[in-house]
Amino acid sequence: MVTVLSVSVALLLAVRLTEARAQLAHDRSDAVTAAPATVSESLVPVIYTCRLEQRDGRWYAGLSRTTHILLSNTQVGLEVAEAQCLLHRAGTAPGDIDGVFGPKTRRAVERMQKQNGLIVNGVVDPPTWQALRSADAK
Repeated sequence: MVTVLSVSVALLLAVRLTEARAQLAHDRSDAVTAAPATVSESLVPVIYTCRLEQRDGRWYAGLSRTTHILLSNTQVGLEVAEAQCLLHRAGTAPGDIDGVFGPKTRRAVERMQKQNGLIVNGVVDPPTWQALRSADAK
């Protein structure tokens, strides 16, 4: 049962990473159609570029504009990369900006939550997004 669950989680992560890479390729290409990534390509680490800018008093890294999606362990994608960029900007670097919510990202979230007087749960929830989007760099 544990093996089946582990394989299922690994497959789900590979699919989510493939979708995130395809979305990123689509977002970055103007008129060029990118072929979807294969599962083997999705297992290659991706490093995202943070393009930090402030709009209407909120910080964005150019990967997602969300303020409410819950992010926690094992999630992958653009929203995770956005949170990682904002964590880095806020002074609680999560390691590589790879779009994977792993142990380093969780620890960075917990440090940022503690520094901002939030409930320390390691989950990027709406109050955490609010703090990330409005945080002063440390």
